[in-house]
Amino acid sequence: MPKAERGTPKDIANRCKAKGLQKLKFYCQMCQKQCRDENGMKCHMTSDSHLRQMQIFSENSDVFLDSFSTDFEKGYLETL
Repeated sequence: MPKAERGTPKDIANRCKAKGLQKLKFYCQMCQKQCRDENGMKCHMTSDSHLRQMQIFSENSDVFLDSFSTDFEKGYLETL
């Protein structure tokens, strides 16, 4: 498979991907998934796996919110 031509969007995306972890700009907390760009996030938001997670969340929202709040508080206190 040939390499993408230098400077093309595909080449830039491949180089970013090769760097490993990226800036956390697009992140779905429910699915714990990081997306590279707005289009990736849009695709994720319409995916079956995300919609299933949101269905589960809507049925047990109090449990999830308590869990997120506890995790946030623990991380915040550790930072202090």
